[in-house]
Amino acid sequence: MNVLSAKNQKLKFITRCSLPGAFYSLLPALYCLLLTPYCLLLLFCPLISYSYERVISLSPQITESIYLLGAGEKLIGVTELCKRPKEAAKKERIGTPLRPDIEKIVSLRPDLILGTREGNPPLAMERLKRFGMKVYYFVRPKTLNDLLGNFLILSHLLMKDEIGERIVSNVKNYLDKIKTGERYRVLWEVGANPLMVASDTSFANDIIRIAGGINIVETEMPYPRMNIEEIMVKGPQIIVLMDMGYNIELEMKQWRKYVKDARFVVMDSYIVGSPTPVSFLEAVNKLAEAFKNVE
Repeated sequence: MNVLSAKNQKLKFITRCSLPGAFYSLLPALYCLLLTPYCLLLLFCPLISYSYERVISLSPQITESIYLLGAGEKLIGVTELCKRPKEAAKKERIGTPLRPDIEKIVSLRPDLILGTREGNPPLAMERLKRFGMKVYYFVRPKTLNDLLGNFLILSHLLMKDEIGERIVSNVKNYLDKIKTGERYRVLWEVGANPLMVASDTSFANDIIRIAGGINIVETEMPYPRMNIEEIMVKGPQIIVLMDMGYNIELEMKQWRKYVKDARFVVMDSYIVGSPTPVSFLEAVNKLAEAFKNVE
């Protein structure tokens, strides 16, 4: 009797222990049954990204890039300096990059405001954030890679990834095909009085380098001031002038007094101040063509 009782107690103990064990052994299968529909949903129905449909641009560069991406219909406001393309002139004006009209911006109820850290005052941008506005800052590009990276970020924000990637790919392919021969010495003038130039650490240097030139100004300062004597010693073969408030014809006349054999290339100020991947390519092509005509 004692033997049978002991066996029964042992059986009951084994049963109590085995039931939880069996239950826990089934958990992986239960998790699979529960998670399978969710996994299938993620597989066949990708997550939906939020689409910004009411966008305000506080930078001419951003405005032009938005149109380049075919997203001009999303723009509801631009600055007084946003003049390209012509369609941008039809948009609501919200002040200047340095003095944006906060009240007007808020009244337009944008779901995204795009600006640059160097071009827009931080205090104004913080005020917009306090009003609950979604603000995204871009950093001013210092190289071609920076420019292309910003452009891809913008295309993603506007759900134009495919167009952005295609434009970047096309620009890279065209630049790769540019054939360079002898590397000519280049001076890129930014300002006339006082004389200010673009050095080898400036954004313009990538245009010079890719076109096949050598920047004669080497310094850690992107846009240093120089004097005529320093330039004469370096002997530029190509002088790039920009329509940035000084008289182009007068500058050419002045330079011919000191550098008689130099050739001139006139660039749009937007190329350095508000570049896009396409305008960068146009600038490189223009400079590369000038190199072909150097005697």
